[in-house]
Amino acid sequence: MNKKQKIIILIVCVVLFMALVGLDIWSKNWIQTNLPMEDYYSWQDIKIAGNWLSFTHAENTGVAFSIPIPWLKYISIFALLFILYFFYRIIKDSPNSKINYIAFTIIFAGAVGNFIDRITVGTVTDFIKVDFGFWPFNPFAIFNVADSCITVGVVLYLIFTVIEEIKQKRLVSADKKADK
Repeated sequence: MNKKQKIIILIVCVVLFMALVGLDIWSKNWIQTNLPMEDYYSWQDIKIAGNWLSFTHAENTGVAFSIPIPWLKYISIFALLFILYFFYRIIKDSPNSKINYIAFTIIFAGAVGNFIDRITVGTVTDFIKVDFGFWPFNPFAIFNVADSCITVGVVLYLIFTVIEEIKQKRLVSADKKADK
């Protein structure tokens, strides 16, 4: 990547990061305003797509699937630092990989979105409820935009990594055949 391309990808990443964090904050605010709660969960839903997709209001005091973790605020700081370090290593090892920049921007936006909730409120607002009507998806875990960002970013990174590995193995295989 030349300098102009790096600047463009950096601008895209900054805009993407700000848009995703903004969408996460706005969506959580909207849910908190429009769906009242009792304790940590609202029994009121807004149906989006039939019975299988709705918005509800849940306050998550733990991590994924509401698993409780002691000192979660402090662990969240280390998690953000770990993601930044991993982002740095990936970009250092593959400086021309635009998809890595995008994937880790999406992951970091999700991590920051949930971190903001944990630090300011002490819980994370979740609201996207998927229910396919059969176990274990009735309902599946309730999640938010930030959780979706983390998942999408990780999937993008893994797919790209697998594709790159396949390309590398094909190149090595082709080189070996050419040497014979």
